[in-house]
Amino acid sequence: MLTPRASASPARAALGFTLIELMVTVAVLAVGLALAAPSLSTQIANYRLRSAAEGVLGGLNFARAEAVRRNSNVSFTLDASGAGWTVAQVSPATTLQSRANGESPGVATTSSTASRVVTFTSTGLVDSSGVRLSQIDLSTAVSGAETRRIDIFGGGLIRVCNVAISTVGDPRRC
Repeated sequence: MLTPRASASPARAALGFTLIELMVTVAVLAVGLALAAPSLSTQIANYRLRSAAEGVLGGLNFARAEAVRRNSNVSFTLDASGAGWTVAQVSPATTLQSRANGESPGVATTSSTASRVVTFTSTGLVDSSGVRLSQIDLSTAVSGAETRRIDIFGGGLIRVCNVAISTVGDPRRC
């Protein structure tokens, strides 16, 4: 019986990619990235917004804790633009901590009143004399991004909520 004989020169194995295969791969990646880009920019805007809200909340909590610790009035002042703030002891006037506006790019803040200052007393309550800051809204210019609100109550309670949530019973609801 005859057996097939191996050829003297084995078939040459293909190495690498052809130009057409490379162009198809690049086209598929480009379409995928184009579809993901809007979602990614919204995610980044939401991250910056949450970060700014946590920073303002941290500053408010720091001001309240320092007022109790120092047994003195301590004020929290929100910058006119952006999410920057300053915490200072009222008397004697001493700056205790501040956060620059540039740490949360693209985030705008608005207050519920013309005042952008809240003062905590030595008991941790909000000083109710005069006009005081009671609500801070944080937002971004990116469409589809979330909005956060920080409520400051007279008893010293500070709460962050999501304006977009309307489900009754959801603790994130404003």
